[in-house]
This record gives sequence, structure tokens and C-alpha cells, in this order.
Amino acid sequence: MKHLGTQMMATERLTLRRFTPEDAESMFYNWSSDPEVTRYLTWEPQESVESTAAYLEQWESEYENSETYRWAIELNDTEQPIGVIEVISMDERIGSAEVSFRVGKEYWHHGYASEALAEIIRFLMGEAGFGRVWAKADVANVHAGEVMEKCGMLPEGVLKRAGWNHTGIADIGIYAKTVSAAVAEDTSDEDAAMTTHVTKVMDEDGKLRNVISDETMEYVGILAKLELSPAEAEAAKKDMADMLDYIDQLNELDTDGIEPMSHVFPVHNVFREDVVTNGDGSAATLANAPVLKDGGFKVPKTIGE
Repeated sequence: MKHLGTQMMATERLTLRRFTPEDAESMFYNWSSDPEVTRYLTWEPQESVESTAAYLEQWESEYENSETYRWAIELNDTEQPIGVIEVISMDERIGSAEVSFRVGKEYWHHGYASEALAEIIRFLMGEAGFGRVWAKADVANVHAGEVMEKCGMLPEGVLKRAGWNHTGIADIGIYAKTVSAAVAEDTSDEDAAMTTHVTKVMDEDGKLRNVISDETMEYVGILAKLELSPAEAEAAKKDMADMLDYIDQLNELDTDGIEPMSHVFPVHNVFREDVVTNGDGSAATLANAPVLKDGGFKVPKTIGE
């Protein structure tokens, strides 16, 4: 494991980033003051923007610790946080991280929670090196369980009367994803039990860039049977990231109404039907044979005598 702290990441519709004090109003009105959001939680809805701001001040100071993993789930369309996803406990002896997430009621059933959770699982297991990412939820909170299963977290069982929240005593469902399960999804080759990872990060100009992980570069070297020096690996990572950035640019092109071509040039009818002919005469063809047998070419055996 290598603790990386709360890194900024991006998905198709979301930016996962650190909270700032300026997020207080969005956090308060989008979810922290809503009793529906906190229904299956243990803490009370916050009563004012000021109380939310106090939480954010504390959270901001905790980001100095590389073992702090807490992201604002920012919706790119509105550029404001709609929820939070975080690691609430960890056990370094076994490489385990417990995650928790919540999204404002207005944004339920749009796939935002699963989109954020899938990216966090990828980061924690693929880059930070956790071998187990797990979470728990009141079994009555059916949608939370669906989100976790959608992200590949498997139900491990139910702890009867093991929790309490605003609904009272609760049965708690446990969900987890482990390294062995992640490897099985990514590769069928037991000898290649290494997963590859590409992260999109936002640069200073506000553009999303691809970043190749060291593990990916090592895996590429193994596949290509190359031993790369640290300098060569860094250069190759940059080249690969630049290629992916260019592909992303191409994917942004509007190709509606443009017919696909089988050639880079506008060549049509590049294939023809087979035409059966009698050849150019067996006598002329066989005249070039070094050895003849039964009216045909005689060739040496390739296996045995």
C-alpha cells in the first residue's frame, strides 16, 4: 500500500475533488440538511450553512494527511458538489478500506453514486494498493445495495440487529470487492495477475489529461518483453498518455452523417467476386517444377520420412 491522499479525478460526468470552504452552501442545500438523505445514517441533518462550513474547515485541515480519502462529488454540468464519498476506516494489516457515500435526493437514480464509487474503487485498489474495499448499509436501504453491486461489490452477508440509524435498530448488509475478484474480471491469464490503470486528471488549464500508472507501464514492459530504465519508462508513459489524449480529441469530433470508409482513400468496390478459370495450362505450369510425380509437383515431407 502507498497512501496517496485525496487526488483529483474525473469520470464522464463527475469531478472528484477535495472540499473547500466555498462548498458550504452547496453541501447544505444539496444533502447535509435533508432528513431523507440522512435517514439511514446516524448523524443529524445540519441546521445551518454555518454548521456545514465548520465541518468543511475541519475537513480541509485533514487533507494534509496522506491517509485522508474524502472527495466532493461534483457534477460537471453545474460545477457544484452533489454528494460525498470517503474512506471512513481502514486496516493496513490486511489492506482494507471501508467506504461511505451519499448523494443529494435531487440526484438519486441518475447513476452518479455508482459512477463515483466505481472510480474510487479503481483508485483505492489500483493505485493506493488496497486489497479490499468494503461498505455496509441498512438492508432496508435497497438502492445503496444496488449501487454497490453495480460496482462489483459482492454481498457477503447480513449482520442481524447490528446497527442503529434514524429508522431504529437495523440489519446491516456487508458488501466488498477484493483484489482477487478484480483481477479475475480484468484478465483470464493467471500469470498476468496485474491490472492496468489509466487515470484522467485535470491540468492547470482545466483540461482532462490521461495519466498512465507505474503498474501499467510495468505491465506493458512485461507484455513487450522489454526492460525499461526509469527514464525510458517515464518517456514511454508520456508518449502513451499523449496518444490517449489525442484519441480523446478524435472522439469529440462530430461524425454524424459521415459514412465509414473501408480505406483511407475513397475507393469503392475494393473486393471482387472469385472468378473460376482453367488456369494457364498444366503443362506450362509443371514445366517449372523441380520434381514431378503423378502429374503434379513433388515436395519434400515436412514431418518424418
